[in-house]
Amino acid sequence: MKHYARTLFIALFTGLLGFAGFNALIDPFGVTGAPDIPGLTARDTRLYGDGGRVHVGDRLARGGDASILLGSSRTVDGFPHEPTGWPGEIYNAGMRGTNIFELSQAMALAARNAPLRCVVIGLDLDEFGTHSRAKATYWLSTLNDGNRALSMTRVSLSPNTFGASLQLLADNIGGGSPRVPWADTYPAGAQRERYESGVRGIYGFYLGYNFDAGRVALFERALDALTENGIQVIGFIHPLHAWREEALFRSGRSETYFEMRQALTEVFDRHAAASPGNACVEGGGAVLWDFSGFRDFASLPAPGPEQTDAHPNFYEPSHYLPHIGQAMLDSLRGDASTPGVSGVRLEPGNLAASAGAIRTRRQSWLETEDGQAATALFDALEAAGPQAETETPQFLNRDDRRSLEDKISRIAPGRAER
Repeated sequence: MKHYARTLFIALFTGLLGFAGFNALIDPFGVTGAPDIPGLTARDTRLYGDGGRVHVGDRLARGGDASILLGSSRTVDGFPHEPTGWPGEIYNAGMRGTNIFELSQAMALAARNAPLRCVVIGLDLDEFGTHSRAKATYWLSTLNDGNRALSMTRVSLSPNTFGASLQLLADNIGGGSPRVPWADTYPAGAQRERYESGVRGIYGFYLGYNFDAGRVALFERALDALTENGIQVIGFIHPLHAWREEALFRSGRSETYFEMRQALTEVFDRHAAASPGNACVEGGGAVLWDFSGFRDFASLPAPGPEQTDAHPNFYEPSHYLPHIGQAMLDSLRGDASTPGVSGVRLEPGNLAASAGAIRTRRQSWLETEDGQAATALFDALEAAGPQAETETPQFLNRDDRRSLEDKISRIAPGRAER
């Protein structure tokens, strides 16, 4: 019996080592530093899905970036993977389907590294709802506990990593790659259907949406830590196509949106007087911009029912194209060389006027042919009795706050004197 047990233990241990070694060698998330194998692992095709949290967390833990760009899939897809023109360069650290809990952890993790000058972070209602807290691979990543060695162990032993490893091999051997979400041309009607189905889904999402002020407080704690240590934080509210923004209004969530704008404006204003060690843009330690609200570049008509050419700015109502993101970065640093992509810096003194301007722009858009088409779509949705998309609320708990405080406690002292 002892011999059998020993043999079984050895077999299991050997199998576990082989499993971990395979994942480490294939390295689908780009964290172990394994060499690329031509024809097998040379093309990194798995970095921008849910597993992107693993890659982003590992890079933030290693440090070396002067600026990082944080946000959801709107950041992943809506900005170049290597943005240009930013002082000292900027790393696109976007993560699909993220929220302010994960983003705050990422801010604090990145701040542990001395080279960090600035954090640019995209925000909207999605980040502050109770519908989500963290994606599955968050718990594998360094974002979880800030420990890179433990993260690599978890990643190597994860079935999630094994599945991504197999897919990476298949992509390299078969020439496949993840689906690019946009194209230059589409089959007739395909783009229109994407827009219509997109707003139907987001309308149901907004009907079931719940804003969580506790998430604003968590974000402010991260903002406290960064600005106190000389790191500039530049926030911006994502632009959305007018059809999605109308879903917000028609679902009755417009006042929640304006409350979020006010809450964020007050948070950033409380930190504006901080002195960044090496600022990337003008405006003090914390700066908030708003690119949302029926702006001209986001109100170009949705694709027609038979249109095949791609929409110039949005591939669907929730996601803009990379040239829009690059133009927003240019605008943040004072270069308005891309015409038509505009925003406003939000401060307490202009908050009411900017909200009024949004309502005015919406009313003007509703009078257009495109606005009337969207109105007809939402009228039909309401007549059909839409169902709210409801999920079990995921509120932040003491452990969530403690995990952020733990990362904050490890920020190198004396950064503010740089």
